[in-house]
Amino acid sequence: MGKINFDVVYANAYVRESVEVTTEQLARKFPALASCQDDIRQELWIYIAKAVDQYDPERGGSLETFFRNVIEKRSFNVRRHLIATIGSPALQSSIDTEDNFPACSKNEIRLLELRMDLAVVMERLTPIQRQICQWIMDGVTMKAIARRLKIPYSSLFHFYIEDIRNEFQREKMEKYLENL
Repeated sequence: MGKINFDVVYANAYVRESVEVTTEQLARKFPALASCQDDIRQELWIYIAKAVDQYDPERGGSLETFFRNVIEKRSFNVRRHLIATIGSPALQSSIDTEDNFPACSKNEIRLLELRMDLAVVMERLTPIQRQICQWIMDGVTMKAIARRLKIPYSSLFHFYIEDIRNEFQREKMEKYLENL
């Protein structure tokens, strides 16, 4: 097995960019973590340092792919920790460095992330915009929503749907706008 050292990984621009992007994404999804970005970044680098000995270039995987997967795994663990603490009065600012979380599949984690992303968007919406989203999820047609609001169909789009779309786009969740 061809060994690499941490300096090679740390100097890799793709790995460094992955750490930065992941840190920013976590801080954006969890505003309470904005002041903890250095801690998140350090947590990811510690996990990468621990994984250096596991990288085997002879297995055919690139260094970038291997460490992107390492970062993703640690990011899942950080998110699990946040999901577990999300109901507490204050989100803990320290990140548990142990991998002692209950087993969750990647699909379960992605579903939880989607729910958290939606919660971030929904939090930014006005009460009427949230109600419109709820009606859409319940299968109510746009014409029926306009009737419920007692506004013209065109006004629904101009005054409400446009703003809802903008919030989803701001969170890079355009793929969930198919019904709008």
